[in-house]
Amino acid sequence: MEMWDVAVIGGGMSGWVAAAYAVKAGQRVMLTEKARMFGGRALTVHKNGVFLSLGAHAIYRDGECFHILNELGATPDGNVPAMAGHMLRERQLHDLPGSPISLMTSRLLSVRGKVELARILMSLKKLDKRNLPQGSLKDWAERSIREPEVRHMIYALCRTATFAHRPEIQSAGPALRQVNHVLNGGALYVNGGWSSIIERLRQTAMKAGVRAETGKAVVSITRQTSAQPNSVESFYEIRFADGEVRYANAVILAVPPTECYKIVSGSEKTALERWCRQARPVTTACLDLGMRRLPNPKVQFVMGLDSPFLFSNQSRAAKLSDNGGLAVHILKYHGSSQPDAEQDKADLERTMDILQPGWRKELQATQYLPHITVVHDYAHTERMEAPGPAVPELPNLYIAGDWAGHGELLVDAAAASAKRAVVELLNRSIPKQGEYHEYRRTI
Repeated sequence: MEMWDVAVIGGGMSGWVAAAYAVKAGQRVMLTEKARMFGGRALTVHKNGVFLSLGAHAIYRDGECFHILNELGATPDGNVPAMAGHMLRERQLHDLPGSPISLMTSRLLSVRGKVELARILMSLKKLDKRNLPQGSLKDWAERSIREPEVRHMIYALCRTATFAHRPEIQSAGPALRQVNHVLNGGALYVNGGWSSIIERLRQTAMKAGVRAETGKAVVSITRQTSAQPNSVESFYEIRFADGEVRYANAVILAVPPTECYKIVSGSEKTALERWCRQARPVTTACLDLGMRRLPNPKVQFVMGLDSPFLFSNQSRAAKLSDNGGLAVHILKYHGSSQPDAEQDKADLERTMDILQPGWRKELQATQYLPHITVVHDYAHTERMEAPGPAVPELPNLYIAGDWAGHGELLVDAAAASAKRAVVELLNRSIPKQGEYHEYRRTI
């Protein structure tokens, strides 16, 4: 039977990062994706000349993902927009206090509030990442910020940077670390949409020797004991929905925690059960719009201050059309309450009426995502532990994904966890006598 060194299950960001690192370290790697296309939630839809990703996306240039993509030779093309923008409070637009002048002239803050916001932002820009605050974001804010309006402004900034809308359980340290990325490197909007990153990773990995297939749904992964002499102690049998069976010495699961739990035999007796149970998915309702122009071109980026909304014209910094159109996203963050798809859409459209009166006349394309998962888990105070990279009960079984962050969030968690899984896999491997392991130099 054919034995692969590494099987990567899942063809999204984590899967391709893991496959690229593993193959560059000299491993024989196969990658399978159950959908008809690679990318997972990193897909981009081309509608009437406009490239629409599944909701608003950006890469923080100071974050792990950007550095990892550089390391793999898959650096994305794009630009960082200016920090200028607006905040929405009581259905009125105000300049975002992102510069000294806009801070001094802001009507959102009292004099004491302006002084305190300046102090807080400076401290976050110089944040010591080795000594992050513990506890929830709400606990930190109530302990560290005196002025209520400043507290709500920091909540809005954290919500924008992390997509999470539950400060009462969101871990303070990782959230503030993400804001630090925003303040120091900015957010890169990617030319051609999010799928262009996956395509660069795919080309890099397959050129190096990864075998990849779509339409391969895994139904079970079972650990088997090897009966062959001079072989590893165990391997994994991977069964697919089409009846095919493949074998690998190690498996990296780059899929959601619920899917990991479903396809791994005996998962109820492993850490996968615990990681699945502790997961708190982050979701939003998102209205993605292809537009000929903005009726109100002065409004390009808006954070809701007293409402959980974000508006962004991503075409202000990235090339996202082939006919001059604009890719615009407006989203509503979901908190602890039960989402209502129809109500959320009505709220998004009403907010667009405030920000861009007459926007419907400029539409080229639309897609409404009423309940899109941003991440399957994140750093929160109800977590028992950070997942992975190894599943301790099952040797050579690893996980990667946006839900497997060790302090990282969003796409940074997806990329960092994939690299972490490969490093752990290689470090646990027993080198053959006289064999030189290139990964010790490159990863």
